[in-house]
Amino acid sequence: MRITTLGPLAVDGRPVRGDRLTAVIRELLDARGRTASTGALIDAVWSGAPPEDAVGAVQALVGRARRLGLPVLAAPGGYRIPADRVEIDAVTAGALVDRGRRALTEGDAAGARTCADEARVLFPEVPGETGGRLFGDVVTLRADAALAGGDPHRAGEADLRRLATRVPPDEPAAALLVRVLAAQGRDAEALDLVDRVRTALAERYGADPSPVLADAHLALLRGQLAIAGPRAAGELPAGWRRAATPLVGRAADLGTIGTALRESALVTVVATGGAGKTRLAAEIARAEHRPVHVVELAGLRSPGDVRPTVLAALPGTDTTGPVPGGAASTADAALTGLLVLDNCEHVLDAVATVVAELLAVAPPEFGVLATSRAPLGLLGERVHRLSMLPDDDALALLDARARAGGIAPAWDRDRALALCRRLDNLPLAIELAAARLRTMPIDDVLAGVALLENVVRGLPDRHASVRALTDWSRALLAPAEQSLLERLAVIPAPFTAGLAQAVAGGADVRPGLSILVEQSLLQLDEDRYRMLATVREYGTARLGTGAHATAMAGLVRWSRERAVTLAADFIGPAQVAALRGGAADRDVLVAALRWSLDHDDEPAAADIATALFQLWTVRGRHAEASAWAGPLLRLGDPAARRRSTILHGTAAVDGGALPHADRLAWLCVLIGLNTGITGAVRPHALARRALRTLFTQRPGDVSPRIAALATALPGPDRADAATLIAHPDPYVQGMGHFLRAVLAEGDGVIGDGELAYRRFEAVGDHWGMGMAAHAAGHATGAGTTWLRRSERHLTLVGAAEDARSTRALLDAQLALAGDAEAARRLLAIVGEDGIAPEEACQARLVLAQVAWRHARPAEALAHADALLGTTAGAFTVFRVAAAVIQLWAAEREIDAARAADVLRQAGAEARTGRDRPLLGAWATAGAELAAFRRDVPAARGLWALGTRAGAPISRFFPQGGGRLADALGGRESREPLLTEAGALSEAAVHHRVRALMDGLLR
Repeated sequence: MRITTLGPLAVDGRPVRGDRLTAVIRELLDARGRTASTGALIDAVWSGAPPEDAVGAVQALVGRARRLGLPVLAAPGGYRIPADRVEIDAVTAGALVDRGRRALTEGDAAGARTCADEARVLFPEVPGETGGRLFGDVVTLRADAALAGGDPHRAGEADLRRLATRVPPDEPAAALLVRVLAAQGRDAEALDLVDRVRTALAERYGADPSPVLADAHLALLRGQLAIAGPRAAGELPAGWRRAATPLVGRAADLGTIGTALRESALVTVVATGGAGKTRLAAEIARAEHRPVHVVELAGLRSPGDVRPTVLAALPGTDTTGPVPGGAASTADAALTGLLVLDNCEHVLDAVATVVAELLAVAPPEFGVLATSRAPLGLLGERVHRLSMLPDDDALALLDARARAGGIAPAWDRDRALALCRRLDNLPLAIELAAARLRTMPIDDVLAGVALLENVVRGLPDRHASVRALTDWSRALLAPAEQSLLERLAVIPAPFTAGLAQAVAGGADVRPGLSILVEQSLLQLDEDRYRMLATVREYGTARLGTGAHATAMAGLVRWSRERAVTLAADFIGPAQVAALRGGAADRDVLVAALRWSLDHDDEPAAADIATALFQLWTVRGRHAEASAWAGPLLRLGDPAARRRSTILHGTAAVDGGALPHADRLAWLCVLIGLNTGITGAVRPHALARRALRTLFTQRPGDVSPRIAALATALPGPDRADAATLIAHPDPYVQGMGHFLRAVLAEGDGVIGDGELAYRRFEAVGDHWGMGMAAHAAGHATGAGTTWLRRSERHLTLVGAAEDARSTRALLDAQLALAGDAEAARRLLAIVGEDGIAPEEACQARLVLAQVAWRHARPAEALAHADALLGTTAGAFTVFRVAAAVIQLWAAEREIDAARAADVLRQAGAEARTGRDRPLLGAWATAGAELAAFRRDVPAARGLWALGTRAGAPISRFFPQGGGRLADALGGRESREPLLTEAGALSEAAVHHRVRALMDGLLR
């Protein structure tokens, strides 16, 4: 396990949220495997002002640390993290510094430099206060190694300046920087640095420079600090001799390329335009000990110009013929050092020919570094593909360039990260955006990112803007590849060759895709191609209206076929693979759905939406599904609604082709399920109307399975469940048993959840198994076993929210059974920074129940009060549940007054009937209030109505009130109540609940 401590604390790359949790983990890590006492942890978190139950609070924080995967072990008097089970970046950096110092002592300056470079990569580009002394050691080692190796340009000047100019100044670092500047021939800058440090010391502290800085100053004045010998930088073009800005985020690439140049005669840095290939090559050139010959090829237009241009950069060679002929006699003298060929892509074949000729006669110490958007394709070539910047480095680059432009960044990380990602973390694009930030707010830059113009003077023309950059790349392609690039721009996400073929049409696109990958205009991620967002915007802008419509027609056609294939596998043994495929293609399918609706292609829209809605249903994305239900059912367009074949079928005004009946029926069911959960009333009603129309006009075109489910869903009752159970299809049977298990939840009926699981298991449906196991977890004595099984199945199908709910329920059952560790996990959730409010409320509710079960009423009420305090104005169902806890603990009417007030407030939302589970919870809480007041008829009636409405007892609603249990009696007493309530329509249930609650809450 890798722990990052030298920047924001992270575990295996995942940031640690919360100051208290961070303090505990850092204290444990600082102990280096030894035991950190509980007292030390308390001091680290609360700095001498601990809460009352500080020990318990530390236990909760340790539990949160364990949930991150940290191997925190309990030890006598405290906790510890075994040193051999974690890899800490600070420890690694310290070991590298020690090894580098030993190498320097032994005369191995190159080895010391490598250690220093590897250690520097472990720190953020702009380091904070964490690891300050260690950072100074790394910077010092780097500079000492550079000076010892006669290469002061690799001393890490930017880091030395950070140390030398901080408050107070680091005088040893300032003295070292003086030596570095002098070794580079920059004596005037070195003298200026000494003067500035002397002035700062005198004005702030009334002190003189220390002997170490004074000695460096004296040696500078005597001319004793220059390094003899020629410098490679003297061979460089003017723009390469000194970096205009610090290099950000490429330290690892520098190390890798340096190693490759020592091992291979030819190294090619390959990346898309703007990734920083030239800048990286310049850094390497400045750091070289051997002579460097740079050839900038961007200005060449003819392949015939390549040979004379390259040979002219090599002193003593004959520029009139091929190397093996006319220049062979001078090759040994001319081919020395490193030849850098920058921007080879537009004359790639000619460059490859010349490089092959040179390497055929060159001595072993000669090397070639090329930059290109495609490899040269020569035997023995080492290709280094330059990736986009990681998020942290992209943010550091944006920040550094903005500050360099005189801006003090005031934006938050999320907005800055959105801008960087919008630009694919492409260095050049970030540089252009940072320049825009001098005159525009970040939100405006983000909104107009596609319009970035030339705002940085001094860039080559081809880099002046993102558009010009891509123009340069496009010009290198043949017309067929240019057309392919533009058509591919309509695809909004990573794609397969099959989808590429669909949008492009014509001949096989695989050769063209290969060329676009070679030219770094596409990236190959495993089995899919990916286009950078900046390239996609460019391609879309160039695509004509007719070509765009043709490409989109291909995308819709492919999406419809893909959706139909996926939907056929969403139920059954291929479900897991189909769901993963659907998730991978989700953005493409959404784009196709939007285009289909905009162009009134309802058959395609219905087929595509069926797959998307099932994916969203399984993965708990009910709000997303509800949001798309409106456009599908033409909610805001009455004219479109009249001609909709989805809603009116053959009776649609000017209706066209009809959607596939079976898939449309299932789509309507899925719309009903999702809108029923979110409370979207109008699309729910329209979906049911569309179903009625479909069964009236085309009943024979709907399969028996879908017909059975459509008849019962949504809004099923116990009779519907019984009808489904009697059906011959095992999937339909499973759904029936599952519905009956849910509808009967809390009344003592057992077995339906297990029976549903077995039916779904026979079909091979993991989502069904997960949901059925969840239901079985409430009704059996082996609830924890079923819940673990449920979590496993739900995780397998990607139903993250339901899996998380199951984990919380599992912890709730374990905690209610006396598992202290489970209770601590719930307590950790309550105190965790950044936790989802609903999850925190759920944990708080369970903790209240645990306290009640263990005869700690004061603690139960405290959790209920906290729940009411954190859910004001939201999560009404949790407020209702908290009121029930208060009713359990109430002894007098005055004690129940606050609970009654909560129920009155909740009534405003529950009375609408849009949220059936809330209506059920409200009625069941009213049953608790009626039982407290000894109104047995009202208690029994409201409990039955609440159950009929679908009170979410297992997830939200507390269980354990003795008064209500007494009022209800045993199962034989409850069953008639449920039967009577089950015979009522939804409208009747709603009316009776309102009437009984009005009487109760007067």
